[in-house]
Amino acid sequence: MYFVIYNIYFILEFLLSRNSIEGKTDDHVLVEQWQDYVLANAILANYLNILMVQASKSDFSLLKESNRCTTYIKSPNSFRQTISQLSDNIRSILIDLYADLNHIQIGLEHFPIHLKTILLLIKKGNNDSISTYLPNLLKKGENIVNESLTILKNPRIKMEQVKDLLIELDSLIMEVTSDISLTLQIEDIKTQWTLFNDLFIQISIQAENAINDFLLQFNWVLEQFIQLDIDKYRDLIINLLKIKVIEIERTIDLLTIISQTSVDISLEYTNEKIAGNTHFILIPNEQERKDIIKQHRYELQPIAVKFARLALKRHDEFLQRTQNRQKVYEEFLNEMSQNDLNLLLSIN
Repeated sequence: MYFVIYNIYFILEFLLSRNSIEGKTDDHVLVEQWQDYVLANAILANYLNILMVQASKSDFSLLKESNRCTTYIKSPNSFRQTISQLSDNIRSILIDLYADLNHIQIGLEHFPIHLKTILLLIKKGNNDSISTYLPNLLKKGENIVNESLTILKNPRIKMEQVKDLLIELDSLIMEVTSDISLTLQIEDIKTQWTLFNDLFIQISIQAENAINDFLLQFNWVLEQFIQLDIDKYRDLIINLLKIKVIEIERTIDLLTIISQTSVDISLEYTNEKIAGNTHFILIPNEQERKDIIKQHRYELQPIAVKFARLALKRHDEFLQRTQNRQKVYEEFLNEMSQNDLNLLLSIN
């Protein structure tokens, strides 16, 4: 029995240290930069509308040589149709992502109490209750995180296609027009799309790390625990797992605030801007073009500042929760009663 416990302890410590080394860089980048990345949501919609207004001024072929082929642009003989294609693709992705991120936010909202319920069950449950409830709690936790990862991975192909379309458009536009404003606008959109795409790559990585933590480290130790003398080893298992539970909750917390902030930006600004922008490419009047472009440029700075402050506020709150998380878990485990456990099990 001592050999089994020693092996569990040794393997968990190895997994914890390995995960810390492997995940530190990705996590550090996301924690420090998500506030900048998430603003691309609004800036992208603003820049795209300006480009569509610019495209209404004239139409031309993107092909300097008639026999040249394009891979991602469907109508290379029409700049205007190409911008419509770009706008349609971005609109579809952003609207779908709004719904997906809202779903993730709701799904992850109660995950921290789910983790706490597992630890409280180990601390206060008897053999029968642990054997009955623990497997279901583990499976439910796995499903919650796995669903979020699936949602995050769904748009990856479409997002890469838009990136490739922008790269191809950027390479062609400089060959066929001397209008530097068009070239710069496309370059700006490509930059914002790259930031937006990178954000979802990063949060997908963190969601996958959370699943690996749950499956490879968390679940495995608990499955071994069920086979042991529960009363004798429960404190050891709690102390081992509490570190990992706190790490998982921190990751989930980060994914939640990123999703929540993206949803709020979409709801307040992005969705409205992209949902009704199709007419911009058909504007016939030069003065109207100037007025719309002026309005978009005028409104961008205050709206970006507003969302930056929102992101900073949530980032500071996240850092505060991270600092207090160890204390919160200890207080929770010490203060909760058997009746509290029964209530949590009934709702989890």
